[in-house]
Amino acid sequence: MNEWGKKLRIRLPAMLLLAATLLFWGLYDRYALDGDVLLESPALADATRVRGDCTGTNGHFRLTVHEDGKMASINFRLPGASDFRMIRVRCRIRTADVVPGKYSWRCARLLLTQYDANNKWIPGQHGLVSQWGTGEWSFHQEVFATIPGAAHADVVIQQSGISGTAEFDSIAAEPVRLKKTFFVWQGVFAFLWVGMAGLYYRRCRLHNRRLRLLILLNIFAILFGTLMPTVVIQKGTDGLKESVAKAIQKRSQSKPAAAPETTIKKKPVDHDVHETKRIDRFNEAVDGAHVAGHFVLFSSLCFLVYLSAALEGQHRSYYFKVAFDILLFAAITESMQNLTLDRTAGLSDWLTDVYGMALAFGVFLVVRFFMRNVLKRH
Repeated sequence: MNEWGKKLRIRLPAMLLLAATLLFWGLYDRYALDGDVLLESPALADATRVRGDCTGTNGHFRLTVHEDGKMASINFRLPGASDFRMIRVRCRIRTADVVPGKYSWRCARLLLTQYDANNKWIPGQHGLVSQWGTGEWSFHQEVFATIPGAAHADVVIQQSGISGTAEFDSIAAEPVRLKKTFFVWQGVFAFLWVGMAGLYYRRCRLHNRRLRLLILLNIFAILFGTLMPTVVIQKGTDGLKESVAKAIQKRSQSKPAAAPETTIKKKPVDHDVHETKRIDRFNEAVDGAHVAGHFVLFSSLCFLVYLSAALEGQHRSYYFKVAFDILLFAAITESMQNLTLDRTAGLSDWLTDVYGMALAFGVFLVVRFFMRNVLKRH
């Protein structure tokens, strides 16, 4: 017990800085208003487009999809949105028995969609919230970058699930800019965390680990992914999605027409729908890469640290201490996302890291059993 107390005291500075990081960035608003509010508690009469069963009173909207499955949606045009670099959108949402469709976008959601001068939708980050099932009121907000070439933008609320009801209120959109003090605080916390890294490199004896090179490379990969701005990630994924979509469409168009059937009649195939489904499946896989990255990187880190400990002949209690350190490191890296321009910490990402660690521990036990009982026989 005394040894665990000593270990906790050694890690106390990192734990205190972690708490300070989460508390400060949880309360600090990095954005300031950059102009007049574009939309605030609109009425149904303010909508530029209404589809399906939609009702609204006093800024509260109710969108219902019946058994026929006809989508319900409302568009609100944001005047002059293209004149600003960033727009913050917020709302509250509640769902009742929303049955999702086959694809992730078939649910209740709020979007900021942007269009070019020809009124063509511009792909990019546009989703604020997606929800299905039954849930109580929850508040959501997100800051979106204005896409170059966008002529106008719409806030869109929709229920595109198979059935169910979605309610929205407190809908607002406003132009924002980063405060100058953000960069000051960003530098302060970055300096503190760099200093903390130097301190714990020695305290945790990383320089003495048998697999220190692989462990450090894994840590740098995690930090690189943690500090990369969303806009950079989004540009890469959007470019990949667009390239694959064009390739699928080109391949479909280049296929020769099938010979006419004279004896057997087959159900005609809607090639456009088939293309869309293939593109949607690929897009969902790309969007899931973020979660996969968390899972894989922390799985590999945990496995390497455990394997290094086994090669060093560490005591069993060491593995529990290491697990605590990796959990702490996962929380620290998640909190450091607040230092980026457009990312914040999330509990779901930390839980994904934990699941990855659990898998790594299981794999390590299998490998250690193999090393002890199989290799020694030979």
